[in-house]
Amino acid sequence: MIETLLRYNTNAPRYTSYPPANLFKPAVSANETERIWKDSNSLNPQNLSFYFHVPFCVKRCLFCGCTSETLHDENFRNQYFAAVHKEMDQKLAWISNDRKVTQVHFGGGTPTSVPLVELEKLLQKLRDRFEFADHAELAIEINPATLTEEMLRTLASFGFNRASYGIQDFNPETLKIIGRDPSLMPVKDLLELSRELGFHGLNLDLVYGLPGQTAKSFFASIERAIEASPDRVALFSYAHVPWMRPEQKKLEEYHLPDAHTKMEFFLKAREMFKTAGYVEVGMDHFVKPTDSLAIATQNGALHRNFQGYCTRETTGQVYAFGSSGISQFDNAYLQNVHAVSEYIKRIEANEMTEIRCHELSANERILRNTIERLMCNNRLCVTAEERAVLADGWDRLTALESEGLLTKVSDNEVIATELGRLVIRYLAAKLDPLVQNKKTEGVFSKTI
Repeated sequence: MIETLLRYNTNAPRYTSYPPANLFKPAVSANETERIWKDSNSLNPQNLSFYFHVPFCVKRCLFCGCTSETLHDENFRNQYFAAVHKEMDQKLAWISNDRKVTQVHFGGGTPTSVPLVELEKLLQKLRDRFEFADHAELAIEINPATLTEEMLRTLASFGFNRASYGIQDFNPETLKIIGRDPSLMPVKDLLELSRELGFHGLNLDLVYGLPGQTAKSFFASIERAIEASPDRVALFSYAHVPWMRPEQKKLEEYHLPDAHTKMEFFLKAREMFKTAGYVEVGMDHFVKPTDSLAIATQNGALHRNFQGYCTRETTGQVYAFGSSGISQFDNAYLQNVHAVSEYIKRIEANEMTEIRCHELSANERILRNTIERLMCNNRLCVTAEERAVLADGWDRLTALESEGLLTKVSDNEVIATELGRLVIRYLAAKLDPLVQNKKTEGVFSKTI
């Protein structure tokens, strides 16, 4: 099985967007971006999602691929949040306030590395302008190494009701190698307290393929994760991309599990989670059968964006604020400048914050929608219009039936096999003309 899977270990996008973010077009003018924000009011979905990027960490973990900086002095941090508020003052006026908020997500970086009152102020600015749906999801990514019980209670009092905890690994030696500290609270106790405070959809992030991981240590981490009983587990493959993240070069001093070992880790962990009653969702998530992601999967309503897997019920078009934030509209992507200092400088000078502004063509929207449906549902049924746009891509995809990666239900519908689900990015890439026409080595990570 592993040797078979490794035949499909190629470079490919993760398809959190289409086109991938590194292929977005440059932003041209402030008038262009304002028009796109305003045009989104008449597009679907009508509900609103907001993303806030908090780009600070107490220290930089060596394995991490997030856009973040180690925490600067208090004045610099205050400048950043003043800039975010100024960006909101300008852009929230472009959004119709008869639309309801169904999702707010704080990512980073480490959102809890700053005074929590800064997060409350951002939420309050949204509440002052928009109505929140009764089922609105207020989510935050948390490094449990710096989270106290008092902080968690404060977050709950602000209205946060979903949390994702970046555990990565339970083994102290592995954590030491990657420069990460363990959770302050025992993880099981942390999840129990979170539920008592009204949090749901509690997620643990785990990473396989980290330097120093062994089969014994990694499977012990999986056992501890199962014992803690999270609602969701995101089991990510470590992406070693030192050409993009130079600090990862330091990790080459240690043993890096090869692709065969990584696949062994994933398959065994997958078996352990399924035996424990978890349902497989997407390409790297395991959730309890009662979780909303499991229900969405059954109903074909699973969605995926830069914030991860989510449901159509809670996810709207995404309006992003802060450095490197990516807004995701039905017809366009817009990304703010990455460097915090440059972001602040542009805001203070009343200049455009976006460095990328990619309006999707009709064909790109079809490619985005078909790739997402395949990635989320492990099956794809296309219309005549979609099939015409996919062109040779549909033929490339359906040809994989001979390799046992999918089953053709009809001329217009395919279902990924058990083997195909494990390499779903490979299948999706067959639909993608960008992958066929561009060299992917050094541009995208390996699928395993």
